[in-house]
Amino acid sequence: MHDILKVCLGVFYLSAVWSQDLQQVKGIVGESITFEIPNLQPDTEINWRYRPMLAPSSTNLTVTIINRKIKTVYDERFKTRLQLVNNTDSLRINNLQAADSGFYQVEEFSLKKFLKKFQLTVYNPVPEPHVKKMNGSVELGNRTCTLLCSVGDPSGVTVSWMRNGKSLGTTQLNLTQGYDVTYTCVASNPASNQTTTVTPSDYCLDQGHGAVTQWNHYIVIIALCLSWLSL
Repeated sequence: MHDILKVCLGVFYLSAVWSQDLQQVKGIVGESITFEIPNLQPDTEINWRYRPMLAPSSTNLTVTIINRKIKTVYDERFKTRLQLVNNTDSLRINNLQAADSGFYQVEEFSLKKFLKKFQLTVYNPVPEPHVKKMNGSVELGNRTCTLLCSVGDPSGVTVSWMRNGKSLGTTQLNLTQGYDVTYTCVASNPASNQTTTVTPSDYCLDQGHGAVTQWNHYIVIIALCLSWLSL
């Protein structure tokens, strides 16, 4: 019981330490992110450390930088993916992977002083949203058209219709009029978004307007016939 309490206190302490001045960074699988740090003296030796998101243990030494050059990369996962940016100590991770999510800190080696701490969360790329017309109903003088906004893989993605920059809070657009107004189907996660903008008339006129127009033609023909018979 005593050991469990010590572990819990340790986790709480580490969480409290890490939460101080922690900068949130978002990345996308396959892309790059840069951890920006203040300018240091050119001959400063610094260490970058990493801790996985769900591991409450101490950090692991990831890379050592001396004189603004990468001296040693200790973590095999990062060996071919790290670089320094524009002759500075700011570190870039290329070709991000989901497993790169976690906590990163940079410290000045000689002073054992933390310079900056980051929490990186890596998200999958947002798929392009698709628009599909659903089965609707058509009545004389009343057109109904339903458009569905969706993505192939909805995991971790929020999907919604927007109009004039405002979210409509729904993936299903039910229209009885206003087919010539543009709507935007938006798929997003905290790191990025994809949009598809449509004009409902491109989907709905063949269903609603065409049927009503056909009825209008019938009415005109009937009116002409009645007019002819009355002569």
